[in-house]
Amino acid sequence: MTVLVAGGGIAGLTLALSLHQVGLPVEVFESVATLRPLGVGINLLPHAVRELCELGLEDGLAALAVPTAALAYHSRHGKPIWHEPRGREAGYRWPQFSIHRGALQMLLLETLRTRLGAARFHAGHHLAAYEETATGIRACFRNGATAEGSVLVAFGNTKVLCTSSVEES
Repeated sequence: MTVLVAGGGIAGLTLALSLHQVGLPVEVFESVATLRPLGVGINLLPHAVRELCELGLEDGLAALAVPTAALAYHSRHGKPIWHEPRGREAGYRWPQFSIHRGALQMLLLETLRTRLGAARFHAGHHLAAYEETATGIRACFRNGATAEGSVLVAFGNTKVLCTSSVEES
């Protein structure tokens, strides 16, 4: 059972690593030709960090991110208005991390290439259409390439044409 993942963002890469961890073959297809660390800072809440830790990424995250101990609001004069502990300081078993979105994506990409092999990540493959086959699904990309698998999971805001080649009986 090969899973085709269309989308090499944070969700697609995390899904691919999770599927690989449980022993499922996976191929990732990304629209852009070269991934670059784009974006702004994001907060990874403890429940999300838990999943990334289960994938063995805690050390990588800790090296790139800031552990968030609290969320606080202050007046323009510095007077405390509100304060709430976060992550481990709030009693969670996992930290909360503040990290640049692009740095997280690059960590996931490098981990995927290391664990699955670089050949399992296909850049420059924008999903254009898919069709059901007798054995699963065929993904068709704008560059003319195709890929076959058992399941297709697509991320992003792409409009994709679905056609069914399996005849109804």
